[in-house]
Amino acid sequence: MEKQREYYLDIAKVASMIAVITVHTGAISWYEGPFEGYPWGVLNVFDMLGRFSVPVFLMISGYLFLNPKRQVTSSDIFKKYIPRLLCAFFFWSFLYALITSGFLTSRSLSGGVGEKLIQDTLAGRYHMWYIFAIAGLYVITPALRPVAADRKAMKYFLLVSFILTYLIPTLQLIPVVSESTFWFTGRFELSYISGYVLYYLAGYYFGTVELSAKQRKIIYIIGIVSVLIMFVVVSVSIMRQQYPAHTYHEYTNAGMPLFGLAAFVFFKYAFKDVNPNTKIMRAIIRLSKMNLGIYLVHDFGLIVFKKIGLKPVIGSPFIMLPILALADYAISYCIVFVISHVPVLKKLAI
Repeated sequence: MEKQREYYLDIAKVASMIAVITVHTGAISWYEGPFEGYPWGVLNVFDMLGRFSVPVFLMISGYLFLNPKRQVTSSDIFKKYIPRLLCAFFFWSFLYALITSGFLTSRSLSGGVGEKLIQDTLAGRYHMWYIFAIAGLYVITPALRPVAADRKAMKYFLLVSFILTYLIPTLQLIPVVSESTFWFTGRFELSYISGYVLYYLAGYYFGTVELSAKQRKIIYIIGIVSVLIMFVVVSVSIMRQQYPAHTYHEYTNAGMPLFGLAAFVFFKYAFKDVNPNTKIMRAIIRLSKMNLGIYLVHDFGLIVFKKIGLKPVIGSPFIMLPILALADYAISYCIVFVISHVPVLKKLAI
């Protein structure tokens, strides 16, 4: 086993990956009406509970890359990390584009197929936005490391960033609040502290600070209350409008960093002293190392599920959704496992 490895991070990565796949599997039917308590309401429960995943991924990256004990230079970022992400992105994006562009059925680049093939390759599949989000965070990592090294500056940034770019915009979604305060809040130009920098810095801060049992309890309560509020608001608004809007559970809404933080802290303290020599932990570590590849490839399985009519609302979604999500995870693992044994593909794709 690797020395100094923090095994709770491996558990957090694998759990978050399963959560991502669960959300995307549920999305096969999540957008389909009628939007009622059952079966759509069940899908919405899984969807909301699984949304801790992306915040945790971002926090893990921040914890690792902002750590002063880890040497991360501008040269490393532009010669090692960014090229790896871009190679993996375009490799898988091209394969997805072969399917979505219609090339496999037409066997020709005529009739607009060639143009769509290029467009879809450059755009990537819906889930590949994360590659550019994390690449952007890598690019500004050298500028963020001095902030992370100053605990006072980092706490100030986290508080201000949360209030101005998460809390206030979320409150603006409430009509009565928006109408009475937009004249003031709408004048802020917040692009310099928006995006996912909050998650990135929060991962390092809470990954290195020691929290008391009381502090952890408060974080858990806030996280649970946040996800419950988001679930109620999302459910009521969508069932009332009969339209599957994402407005209230984007990762930039105030509840998401609170929910993600609670999950991150839970993984840190619940599995801090886990035994790495058990069979389960050895398996988790192997799966964790394949996380990026599994993330990139997992939509192929979902495309197949849609094609053959496998949906999470067939039978009971309480049972069918987890089964399909785990099946897709297994399929994705097998694909990445094979690729990991082909040196050229391993270097390009995962």
